[in-house]
Amino acid sequence: MANINDQGFLELSGIHNTTYKETLNAEKFNILAGMTPLSLRVLNQACHRIHVAAGVEVMHAGDTPHDLYFIEKGRVNIGKVTGGEQQNVAQLKAGDFYGEYGALRGKTRFASVYTAEPSEIIRVDLNAVQQVFDADIEFRARVYAIMQERMLNSFLFGHPVFSKISASTRELLARELTLVELDRGEMLFKEGDVAEKYYLILSGEAELTLNINDAATMIEVRRENAALGEVRLNKGQFYAHGIYAASSLDLLVLDKQGMQSIKKIYPESLPLLNDFFSQSAKNTAAILGKVKAA
Repeated sequence: MANINDQGFLELSGIHNTTYKETLNAEKFNILAGMTPLSLRVLNQACHRIHVAAGVEVMHAGDTPHDLYFIEKGRVNIGKVTGGEQQNVAQLKAGDFYGEYGALRGKTRFASVYTAEPSEIIRVDLNAVQQVFDADIEFRARVYAIMQERMLNSFLFGHPVFSKISASTRELLARELTLVELDRGEMLFKEGDVAEKYYLILSGEAELTLNINDAATMIEVRRENAALGEVRLNKGQFYAHGIYAASSLDLLVLDKQGMQSIKKIYPESLPLLNDFFSQSAKNTAAILGKVKAA
């Protein structure tokens, strides 16, 4: 039986790997500035160079988390399916990195990554990355801040209220707005709590609960893009139901500060956002009414 030629097979795939060391440094990658020599050594000892041809999907939306990637040469596009079509949300260049969402949150990817041209990418083993995150709080915080901006950018790109805005306006909003994370089983608010904020789901699942016979009873599950906190009692003072995280949950917070940021940067979205929450409130009120009448 003929043997497969490993070198030829790798060439056909568009990917060829070689191990190397001492290539990650602050001169090439600003995100690494200020790191200790020990942390840099841990990352360098766990890295591999990947030569990737143009047009390769190096990461697919829904992939499980694995490793952190630094772009040494070339460019990659961040793509997301919107309206049934794959569209580019952003482009990263040499000196940038990606894969931070899986590394930090341990969740499946929410966007795909494609090479826009032949590229050289440095892949760092996830275990080493997490070890450095634990040891270097400032590095983790910098990566975390970038992750949140990118998550918001991607979310705004795909949400019907914000999908028509320009890339530059979307980036401004992503820097101004705030995210909150909940672990599975954690409560966002309970029925009767003072209602001060609205929310939109970026990722994960949220359970709507209603107190029935002194027990919090699940009445609906909501997912990406959905509104939370839109149905209220006593002239809008109190939440009419509770919200629990059915899975790890990422939420956009729309409090007074967030709404002022939207008004300042993209006021045209406010009527659309109001309509979106109003329609959701009608649907939720109908569900609450049926449950209470049963």
